[in-house]
Amino acid sequence: MWKLGLIIASLCVAGAVPAEAQSLGPLQPSAAGPPSNPEYGGGIPIGSNVDPNRVSVTRDTWASRRRDRRRSDEATAAAPPQVREAAERLVAAAGLDCALVDAALRVTREDGTRLYEVACDGGPGYLIEDLRSGARAQDCVLQWSAAELGRREGQPFDESQLCNLAANPDPVDVIAGYGREAGVQCDVDEALATAENVYEIGCSDRDGWRLERRGSAWKTTSCWEFRLRSDATCRFSGEADARAQWPGLVVGTDVSGCVPDAVAWMGDNAQRGAFYEVRCSTGDGFLVQFKDGATQRTFPCSEAPRIFRKPCSLSAPEA
Repeated sequence: MWKLGLIIASLCVAGAVPAEAQSLGPLQPSAAGPPSNPEYGGGIPIGSNVDPNRVSVTRDTWASRRRDRRRSDEATAAAPPQVREAAERLVAAAGLDCALVDAALRVTREDGTRLYEVACDGGPGYLIEDLRSGARAQDCVLQWSAAELGRREGQPFDESQLCNLAANPDPVDVIAGYGREAGVQCDVDEALATAENVYEIGCSDRDGWRLERRGSAWKTTSCWEFRLRSDATCRFSGEADARAQWPGLVVGTDVSGCVPDAVAWMGDNAQRGAFYEVRCSTGDGFLVQFKDGATQRTFPCSEAPRIFRKPCSLSAPEA
């Protein structure tokens, strides 16, 4: 079940009352622990009809909304001690790895349930719902991503239920930072979380990337490869972006004169990398062993049945 909307839904029902934003000064770091973000499964929220090929997310909408909210925050009196205490308590109760630097009370329900926003030093902020059963947290990047997808489907979120503290960074910048941490070379101009610990970034200078956090490590997949390996496509990279990367499959090889006309994924090997069939504009075809961003070796298509138990499919069979 898609849990990202639970914070939103529970605060929209039974007459949610927006609270005045109450900003805090610097706080002491609280006990750190593993993130406890609710599950955000699937490429888009369940039940949504969003066309993943038509989504474009830029910094402009986020920046304008945050500027408006900052003006509201600056006009608000300093937060009372109980807001500071509640924020510290909830961060610890949720087990968040968050050195708290700012917080605000965003929404209060008629039954007394409250939604807080917190900003963390060196990472994304969180929305934390103070429930009788405990604290429930959602990081700001996931919440914003769901809002962006919903907004394009005509389902806007209440602005009070999105992160707006000036201390919370732009989600695109956060995801761009994840890309740098993962070793991706890209001038990021668009970005979005597509699932919990799964992100996509669009690049102004090349095909985009898909990032997956696996514990303390990252798995990166270029969008042209993701397009070939699955039925899905990246939101910020089209077919033209993918085709522009194909010549890289033959650079520095014994078939460097090939102008790739079509590419198909053949399979993966944990030690040897990915294998692709490449068809040249002349109609000739061959296999490439691709690993660490470069072709390691080429094979004639006659080797395909031995390696994969199937022939090449793009080029004409050899006589």
